[in-house]
Amino acid sequence: MRIGTYLTDLFFPYTCPVCHEPLGEEESLCPKCMAQLPRTEQALQRDNSTEVLLQDDPHFRWGGCWLEYEKGSWLQQIMFQAKFGQGNPPLLRQLGQQAAREWVDTGFFDGIDLIMPIPLHPKRFRTRGFNQSEWIAKGLQDVLLLPMNTDNLTRERNNKKQSQSGREERQQIQSGLFAVNHPEELYKKTILIVDDIITTGATVCSAMTAFKKVYGCKIAVFALAKAK
Repeated sequence: MRIGTYLTDLFFPYTCPVCHEPLGEEESLCPKCMAQLPRTEQALQRDNSTEVLLQDDPHFRWGGCWLEYEKGSWLQQIMFQAKFGQGNPPLLRQLGQQAAREWVDTGFFDGIDLIMPIPLHPKRFRTRGFNQSEWIAKGLQDVLLLPMNTDNLTRERNNKKQSQSGREERQQIQSGLFAVNHPEELYKKTILIVDDIITTGATVCSAMTAFKKVYGCKIAVFALAKAK
């Protein structure tokens, strides 16, 4: 081991998962790598690709994804590290904070009453130890100062992986996947559903379907990234 590397590890035990430079206090990704993340312009684009995926739900009003997610990219690598293995929830929270800072002045979050992250099934939560969407939502909440609810929307079934399924098959798989337990608490509220990565949109669409018994609610969707 080189002396420089040894000293870095000794005095700066936490390093950026991308460039391995020392991290500052409360950082999980260094400012240089944060600046190089592949942004979208969806905060300012109506009828963007995210909205097109979700537009069929009657409660849906607007949506957007902060980053472009491409298979094999370093964004995929850090998202994988953040979600699996020992995980890195603080990184997800930092990304949520940064997204909120960059989008807060665009008007994207205007009118939101409540943040609700996509829930994990209890079995998967026990295995992983945390809900990645909830940590992203915590980052948004840190900046936006909006209330968050994590127990009204629940996942009723531990669904199989469906990213390669056809549209009709995905809809059948996702049918009844989520439930709203106290619809009266969401009466006429505008709810921001938060997810980590949108690929086909099937999971978010299923979550929105659970709000069909909530009178007068409106739904916006934010995801950290959207797969190309």
